[in-house]
Amino acid sequence: MSRSTEEDLGRRRFQVQKEKAVEEAYEKIRRSFGEDWQCFSAEDCKVLRDVLGEIWINVDRECWKDYCFSTLSHNEVQTLITIAKEVLGQKCMTQEAIARLDEVLE
Repeated sequence: MSRSTEEDLGRRRFQVQKEKAVEEAYEKIRRSFGEDWQCFSAEDCKVLRDVLGEIWINVDRECWKDYCFSTLSHNEVQTLITIAKEVLGQKCMTQEAIARLDEVLE
């Protein structure tokens, strides 16, 4: 297999792992809210998925595994969405933003 094919495969593997982790976290959050999930708009849900992906990219896997997504409160989820809206327009997450997000998830 050529080097570029291996690199493409590695990038794709990384993307699939990220998507799987984000989907699992998102579903834990959504299920924990039950009927109350309807209070979040479609845009908020998209932003939440995006920020979960950014968090997954920027924290080590052990830290990600320690997050308890199913116990997040409405205020904590709203805080994640608010922080995400502030920073997702930037090219990359700043360490300050990651620290703020991490603080909510701990």
